[in-house]
Amino acid sequence: MTTAHRRVRLGVGLVAAVLSLAGCSGGGADDAGSGESASATVTAADAAGTPSAASPTPVVSPSDVYPTNADGCHPNAKWSTAKAVDWVDWGQIGQPALAAGEVRFGKSTPGFDGPLCAKVAVQVEYWRINYRPSSATSAADPLAREVNYDFSMKSLKRSELHIDGRAVHDVKPPKGFASTKASPCDGFLEAIYVGAPLKSRELPTKIDTGNSILGDTVTFPTKRVVDYHVFAPSGPQLCDDNGVPTASPAPSGYPSSGFGLSTPSVPEFQLTPKS
Repeated sequence: MTTAHRRVRLGVGLVAAVLSLAGCSGGGADDAGSGESASATVTAADAAGTPSAASPTPVVSPSDVYPTNADGCHPNAKWSTAKAVDWVDWGQIGQPALAAGEVRFGKSTPGFDGPLCAKVAVQVEYWRINYRPSSATSAADPLAREVNYDFSMKSLKRSELHIDGRAVHDVKPPKGFASTKASPCDGFLEAIYVGAPLKSRELPTKIDTGNSILGDTVTFPTKRVVDYHVFAPSGPQLCDDNGVPTASPAPSGYPSSGFGLSTPSVPEFQLTPKS
């Protein structure tokens, strides 16, 4: 995956059809209210047994994955974190037409994926990731198939929302996020997660990027993360041990302090060059 979201969401109708055919009840099954199940409507023959002129056309109605109750909402007060993640993941995000870093939480289809009775707290956070060669591997080695980098993170912006599927919510990234004029040593990370802001122990411990087949992966030591997107730096092989480019001349306006980020106590960064 390059600059598109890690997951490409299918249209609601297609998802509904797959769920219906597979017999899947979705994330809301164990506490769902009453709702109608999927059905098929077929044109029947007349009373005399003569087939109708037109061929029968099966019509499949959507499964009520998150059926609503008498109040017109899906009860979710006792949802686990995993169920909240599931609902936000396939039902709310994934707008490929939006610009880099923009996130849209959509309006639910009544009865199908909401709305919810209780709002879910969702965070959208953006970081700058500063890279420098790992002491374990020479980043300048042209024969290395997998190059290791150390990295440090600095949060640029975090937006907290409370969503229930009743309205559309758009989140904009900070100015300059994932700019096409990327720094050799600075990349970016965007993540969407449920609940409170991530604690330091929940921040990424490993980032794999640059693999055109497997895509980008970020290891978060928490299951609250719904989705993420990595924007790699433009030339990490040019960076010194402080995360500052050594190319001559250095990019205009690049501060020698590396945005004030100290040398980290090193989680590993692995960059697999594109073939």
